[in-house]
Amino acid sequence: MRASFRLMDRRFTCDEQTTKQNSVQGYINLYSGPVYLYLMHYKYSTILNVCFITFMYGFGLPILFPVAILAFLILYFVEKTMLYYSYRQLPMYDEKQSELVSRISQVATLFYLAFGYWMCSRRQLLSNEYLSPIDRVTSTMQTHHVYL
Repeated sequence: MRASFRLMDRRFTCDEQTTKQNSVQGYINLYSGPVYLYLMHYKYSTILNVCFITFMYGFGLPILFPVAILAFLILYFVEKTMLYYSYRQLPMYDEKQSELVSRISQVATLFYLAFGYWMCSRRQLLSNEYLSPIDRVTSTMQTHHVYL
């Protein structure tokens, strides 16, 4: 949308010196990108979400680790590109929020250990001895899941 507004401002020409803006501030508001300040919590939540989901289910689905690396690489390159070419100004953050996210992400290893232990200890996940043949398509499947 930002590119279409800029194109309408230039009267649908490629000449970047033509503009309909009457003031310098209007020109700056139209041609500068969004402020980076308000978007940081989305990035940290994305990082934590990918980290925790990968560590929770990664023991049973090891393909999640390369997928997580790919997600982090894409996030990194998109953020670098947006910082260089789109955002209005660089943020002035302190290290408190980054350290908090780092401490929270360390809990993901506990999730990996707990869910990995659970996946290794469940015989329903590791063996086929609980499978029973199905007589008809409409018959109910017996799961044999019971509380011990």
